[in-house]
Amino acid sequence: MKNELQFKVSSALKDIIGKDLITDDYIAVFELVKNSFDAYATRVDITFENIYTDNACIIIKDDGKGMNYQDLINKWLFVAYSAKKEGTEDESFDYRDNIYTKRPFAGAKGIGRFSCDRLGKSLFLETTKKEKNPKTEVLLTEWEKFESNLRTEFVDISVEHETIDSSNYGINHGTILIIENLRSDWNRDKLITLKNSLAKLINPLNDRKDKDFKIFLHVPEEIDEDSNYSEYYDKINGEIQNFIFETLGLKTTKIISEISEDGNFITTKLFDGGTLIYNVKEKNKEFPLLKDIDFTIYYLNQSAKLTFAKRMGLSSKDYGHIFLYKNGFRIYPFGEPGEDPLKLDARKAQGYNRFLGTREIMGQVNISYETEELKETSSRGDGLKKTPTYDELVLCFYSVIRKLEKYVVNVQQWGLSIEDNYGYDINSRISDLLEKLTDSEDIVSFDVPDNFLDILNASQVDSAESIVKNLQKIAFESENDKLIGKVNDAVEKLSDIRKAQEQAEKQAEVELKKAQKATAKLKEQISENLFLKSINSQDFEEVISLLHHIGIYAGTIDANLKGISLRVQNNIELTHEELLNIIRLLSFETKKILNIASFATKANFKLDAEYVIKDLNNYVREYIQNIIPTVTDKSLKIELEQYINKDFITKYKPIEINIILDNIINNAKKANASNLVIMLIENEEGNFVIRFEDDGLGIKDEHFPKLYDLGFTTTDGSGIGLNHVRKIMKSMKGSVKAENNSKGATFILEFKKYESN
Repeated sequence: MKNELQFKVSSALKDIIGKDLITDDYIAVFELVKNSFDAYATRVDITFENIYTDNACIIIKDDGKGMNYQDLINKWLFVAYSAKKEGTEDESFDYRDNIYTKRPFAGAKGIGRFSCDRLGKSLFLETTKKEKNPKTEVLLTEWEKFESNLRTEFVDISVEHETIDSSNYGINHGTILIIENLRSDWNRDKLITLKNSLAKLINPLNDRKDKDFKIFLHVPEEIDEDSNYSEYYDKINGEIQNFIFETLGLKTTKIISEISEDGNFITTKLFDGGTLIYNVKEKNKEFPLLKDIDFTIYYLNQSAKLTFAKRMGLSSKDYGHIFLYKNGFRIYPFGEPGEDPLKLDARKAQGYNRFLGTREIMGQVNISYETEELKETSSRGDGLKKTPTYDELVLCFYSVIRKLEKYVVNVQQWGLSIEDNYGYDINSRISDLLEKLTDSEDIVSFDVPDNFLDILNASQVDSAESIVKNLQKIAFESENDKLIGKVNDAVEKLSDIRKAQEQAEKQAEVELKKAQKATAKLKEQISENLFLKSINSQDFEEVISLLHHIGIYAGTIDANLKGISLRVQNNIELTHEELLNIIRLLSFETKKILNIASFATKANFKLDAEYVIKDLNNYVREYIQNIIPTVTDKSLKIELEQYINKDFITKYKPIEINIILDNIINNAKKANASNLVIMLIENEEGNFVIRFEDDGLGIKDEHFPKLYDLGFTTTDGSGIGLNHVRKIMKSMKGSVKAENNSKGATFILEFKKYESN
């Protein structure tokens, strides 16, 4: 005989879908805010009362549509049931007859209400539905009742209910949650974190019609402390504001890529500062599972990072990177500092100078349609379920990143902007990029920058002709009058370029003949001297100059050693200070010789004078790229980031610059650093700055006052190097500064421009 049986559900289910599932206090608050949004609230007030006492509580109040008795029974108390998912959420609420506009739902799990269990042991709920002659429903839930006996069935544990005539809190419609017996302590730092997290909860760029949805945070016990601060980000109380990048005044590179609502097309726009580089619409053949998704990603150069920190009150890396939003609400942990679900940094590690990582980019991915294939996991904080559609979303994200990388790495070369008026070089590289982009059968429409003719002028003629040919085809197929006009102008421009090229070729022939005559005359004058033959790759005068400098430095060393020898022979004692000064001098001169030895065969730089007045930016970059790898072992990985791409003319001794760089790099090695990032920057005063950031042992607070003292060291070194660095910087009227970073130590060198008397 067959029988039908039913599952029994233990009261332990409450923990599984409550505090054990939602393990983060912030996400628990977010879930309750989402519920208010889904209830068509225009305002949510989150209040923390008595937070520094045993009677602390959290009150979440909204002005949404509320619930009546039937809603409580059939929805709120129906575990894991979601009217949103079923599509019946709005059946009893006619939003068309109100000020409300139909919204996409932020949640559809049927378990968000159990976030209350995560926050506190007791929940008092009061709700009034927006309907004629409403009653107010009250529930009291003691979550610990579910924890006392796991053999008790879930349905056998009751919650207290009461129906009253009107709200105790004077609301006409909406819901109030009062969470008491809090499970966690809250303090100012945690509340600031909650406020900052709430600011990122709702997508600021989402084109929703429900822009009037506002969140307010109230903590009465922190009002007095708030009065000590003037900046928004230092205060707790008030309306939550989420910024839009454009309002920060960031002049940086931005890419926007949008998949159409039907999924048939992808439109991508790339901006360099305020200048459009290209706007291309293509057929979507690569990502057939995706639709109604957009990507907005910013490349943050050093200037943008500094601006962000100044405006926001914290660094970009501490704020976050690539946030993911679905129907306007954030999905965790995407974008969270320290989290990298898209594996950007793992990819960057494979090519530091080729790929962008979480430190260089910020932005968002926005999913604007409901699909089970792009669904948040039940365990909030674990992102989206791993499905074929999710895998395709990741691939699409990386296709956008690669487009941005092609511009940042190949065109800008990590910092050079079209808006910095560098002219020919960057325009030439943009031309190469446009040539490759326009050579596709899948392009539906294409728009080019306003300075397109200047870009053509910087192109090789063959490359320019290829671009114009591609654009002609695109323009006439898309019937784009604006692009047709630009192409016609480009055809005329090409004719001028071709004529100019022909004239240049004729002139080049004349100059070539002159050069051939001069070369023949030079060959007649070249001596067959054996020494010159042996160094035919090195200019004779340069070698003599290098030897001259070595002789000077060696002579200084020899003279000081003879002096010491004579004093010893005559029993003349050396004071401690005298001995240190002699050692410092000998070390200084020896390092000059060592630097010349390694430098002479690598750098094409004349050292025929101690001082030069030249471009320090290029000199430092060349030295780090060409010399340092030959004199530094592979235990220290050095990454160069150049954020200044113009000449910085100043007066300096090349050898002394070498010594500065060598000393600080060697210090990083001695501090057991594995990685060293060297950044070349122009600061707001127009001075040249070199930042060295390592991940070594850092500097103890008590060591800072003695850091540059002669002989002071915390390693097996001599304690001379940093003393040399400070002495050289002082002689150049520059400065050296040391500080700790989150991983190790940072040294900052600042050089001033040369001013002739």
